[in-house]
This record gives sequence, C-alpha cells and structure tokens, in this order.
Amino acid sequence: MAVIFRPISRSATVPIFKNKTEDSDGWLSILLALRLRQIENEYPDYASFADATGLSRGTLYQLRTGKGNPTFVTLERLARHLKVPVWTLIGRTGDDDSVKRDIETFGFNFNEIARHIEATRAVKRSMTEFSGVPSLKEAASLAGATSEKKRLPPAKKGRRTSQ
Repeated sequence: MAVIFRPISRSATVPIFKNKTEDSDGWLSILLALRLRQIENEYPDYASFADATGLSRGTLYQLRTGKGNPTFVTLERLARHLKVPVWTLIGRTGDDDSVKRDIETFGFNFNEIARHIEATRAVKRSMTEFSGVPSLKEAASLAGATSEKKRLPPAKKGRRTSQ
C-alpha cells in the first residue's frame, strides 16, 4: 500500500501549536511546581530561595505555580544553581543507576552521552580560556571597576561657555 502525500493548499487550515493545546496534560509542569515548592522549604525564606535559583522572580513564580514553560536550558541552569540533578526537578530520584537504566532502555549508551557532554563542556572552557573572553562574572566586575574610575560629574544645564 503506497501513501500519497498531497500538497496542502494555501486555504487549508494547518494546526499551529503556539498556544496551549488539549494535548498537554500538565504532568511535567505540575511535578516541577511541586518539586520547587519542596526545595523551597529547605531555605529560610522565599527571597533566599529565589536568589539561589538564578532565575528572575517572575520566571520562578511561573514555574512554582505550574504556569511556566521552561526550556531545557532553563531546567539545567535551575538544577545547577540548586545543586540537584535535573531529573529530580521532574520527579525522578536522579540516581545514576536508574537514569542509566532508563536511557539504555531506549537503546542509547549512557556512558557515550556522558562523554559527549563532558567533551562539549571542555571545548567551551578551552574556547573561553583561549579567546581571552572573560566570564560574565569577570566582565561584570571589570565593568564595575572601570565605571567607577570613569564616572564624570553630572552635566550642568544651561548655556555652554567657552574657555
């Protein structure tokens, strides 16, 4: 049996999934919100928790209430700042054995993926060191130091006088 694909005419309606759809049952959003609330309880107050996450308070609020839609990069950054495995943010135990077993169930090699991730990190580190580009933290401290030195007195309003 052959499958024939017909081109879609310009007048045909093609679904675009830019807004929430009924396809989403919300499991990941709710698990992330619940886990963030649990982790928050380990901090003395919300302010210290918010500072520890490395996220803006608006983004954190969205995630804590199950309304956010974080990227994978955001989840990884959040996990790194909170010093927890990314798996625990979505309700997994996060121990390497269970994650390895789950990954290999789908035919992937856990150790090969881990080596690839480490090699990618090493390249990023060596490129930063090689290029002489300061880290964001170093750049911010340099910018703060130079802005202190170059501060000019506020300009006076009025006419200019030539000297």
